[in-house]
Amino acid sequence: MENNQLYKLIFVVLMICSADAISAQIIFQPKPVEYNFKGVVYKTEKIFGARVTTSGLAISYKTGKLKSYYNTTYYNFELGYIKDPRERKQNKNISFPGEGLSPSFIYGKRNHFINLRLSAGGKRYLSEKTRRKGIAVGFIYEAGASIGLLKPVELQVIQNNLETFETELVNIRYSDDNAEQFLAYDDIYGATGFFNGISSTSITVGAHGKIAGHFSLGAFEQKVKALEAGLMVDIFPGKVPVLAEREGVKNKFIFLNLYLSLQFGGRK
Repeated sequence: MENNQLYKLIFVVLMICSADAISAQIIFQPKPVEYNFKGVVYKTEKIFGARVTTSGLAISYKTGKLKSYYNTTYYNFELGYIKDPRERKQNKNISFPGEGLSPSFIYGKRNHFINLRLSAGGKRYLSEKTRRKGIAVGFIYEAGASIGLLKPVELQVIQNNLETFETELVNIRYSDDNAEQFLAYDDIYGATGFFNGISSTSITVGAHGKIAGHFSLGAFEQKVKALEAGLMVDIFPGKVPVLAEREGVKNKFIFLNLYLSLQFGGRK
C-alpha cells in the first residue's frame, strides 16, 4: 500500500518536472509591432523645379499643403520661355564698318514669348510600400492662368541712305508697314540685344493645364527629390505672334508640350 502511494507521488513529481522542461524549451515570439506611417507627419512643402519641354524651358516654385501621405494640394508659380519649333538661329558672319562681326538672329522671329503660369493643383501617391525608402509613384494635375509676355525682336538691317547715298545700319521691329523689309533676308545684318524693345512688351492672357506622372525618392522624408514627366497645354484667345506670318508659316494659339521636370525642396 505504501509502495502504491510512493509510485503515485513519483509519477506526479515526474509529470511536474516534464511540464517544466517542456515549457522551458518553448520560445514565445513577441507579436510583431505594426508600424503605420499613414497620416500627416509634415504639414507643408516648398519645392523648386527646373523643366525642359518640347518647345522651351521653365523654372518653378511650388508651395503645398499635405492633407495626408497620399494627398497634397499646392499652388504653382512658373516662369517659362516658349519658342516655335521652326525657329533656326543663324549668323551671316559678315562685318560692317565700325560694328565688327554680325550678331546671330532667327529669321522671321517677331517676338520673344515669355510665359508666366499661376495655377493650383494636386498630387496623389499610388504606392505605399516604398514610402520610407525607394521610389514612390503618383501623379499630379494642375490648371490655371497663363500670362504671355511678348517682347518684340529688333533687327539691324542694311539700307541705303537716300540723302547721303551711303549704306547704314538701322534698327527695326516688325509691323504691317515694314513686313517686307523685316523679311528681306539679304538686308539683315543681325539681331540687337535681348533687352532692346523691352518697353514695348505686350501681354496676352490665356489658360493652361498639366497632367504628369510623379516619381519621388523618399517621398515621406523631409527633403524633396522628385522627377515629373507628363503633358502640358497653354491656350490663348488668339494666335500668338511669335513669327512673322507668311506663306507656309502661320502662328498658333494652342501650345501642346511634353515635359520633364526635376524638383528639389523640403517639408515642414
